[in-house]
Amino acid sequence: MQQEYLMDTNAFFNLLKAMNPDSGDQDVLSESIEELLSHKLTVSSITKVEIISVLGKYARGNQGGSQKCNCVISQDGQLCQNSRYSKPRKKWNSRKTKAWLQFIDEILGGRSKLLSIEVEPFDTNTISEAQKIIMHALTHNFASMDAMIAATAKIASENHRNVTVITSDKGLKACLGKCEIPCYDVFAS
Repeated sequence: MQQEYLMDTNAFFNLLKAMNPDSGDQDVLSESIEELLSHKLTVSSITKVEIISVLGKYARGNQGGSQKCNCVISQDGQLCQNSRYSKPRKKWNSRKTKAWLQFIDEILGGRSKLLSIEVEPFDTNTISEAQKIIMHALTHNFASMDAMIAATAKIASENHRNVTVITSDKGLKACLGKCEIPCYDVFAS
């Protein structure tokens, strides 16, 4: 049975950053990413929507700055006095944003010579399975769109496909464990 990797949206974006020839973020591909590329790669059709949201975080940039911590650090309600600093991220120009949109469109449309990724459709069965899987969100921190990705993997597995989910999301990993769906964090540092 052929090994398949179903990437969650952030893993897909990380792979795109590593592979995009026009990206300033391009690094030498690690052995684990090269190994990943030697197998069938898929994304859930929900990722076609979510990837634009992830791209938007970079296209919009952010001002960065300090943010006061609001953690309660004692039983009597004392708040933490620390602040957290996040570096500003420069907004992408429209040319770079358009290039990324085109890059994503070519890959998801099957027209890329650089990367081949199949899009897994979802239907009422996927939604029904996601409704069961989302119940794990009562004990693990993951989102409803992650439940759709997990449902996509579970249905593929039930159809006798050898699917492993690629994710760095701790909550999704916990959910996948409960659902007995294998996962792999190829982007772990």
